[in-house]
Amino acid sequence: MKYLKPLFKNVTKYSDKSYQQFVDFHTDKYNLSYKFYTIVISILFIYCIVLNIMQKNIGLILLFLGMLIAYLVMRIYIPAKEYIKNKKRFSNNKSSFFTFTFYKFYFTVNGQRFYYFKLHKVFETKEYFYLYVNEDTAFLLSKNGFEIGNANDFSEFIKKKCMLKYSKQKN
Repeated sequence: MKYLKPLFKNVTKYSDKSYQQFVDFHTDKYNLSYKFYTIVISILFIYCIVLNIMQKNIGLILLFLGMLIAYLVMRIYIPAKEYIKNKKRFSNNKSSFFTFTFYKFYFTVNGQRFYYFKLHKVFETKEYFYLYVNEDTAFLLSKNGFEIGNANDFSEFIKKKCMLKYSKQKN
């Protein structure tokens, strides 16, 4: 059958280095907007605190101060905790190999099926393709790992499949 024939096959080894490259890429890509929203919301809390200081409303000052502290703790603690959890999970799978098989309408990763239209974003860098399944989780696809097809042909293929979600990064 034509649909069952793999168009591309890639085996990528996840290592500390590849994972760190992804974390650096992801941080550069998404950290600016995260910091921007944190600053804007913090300024709004501070404005509310100053306004209530001028009106000498102690109850609301304490409420907004508590909310500001809780918000900042959440914005710092939760991502740090998530990073440590992911790092620990990754460390347990040190030097894991992932097999990606690409078909016309979907691809599989170690046997699990994913559809192209469900991908959140696709980024191409000098060494990798990052296939984001959501805003925080991505598959790392090494350009050197192709067993069927090659990186250039795959780049054209994934660009067509994920037209508005595809971005090539200049490195």
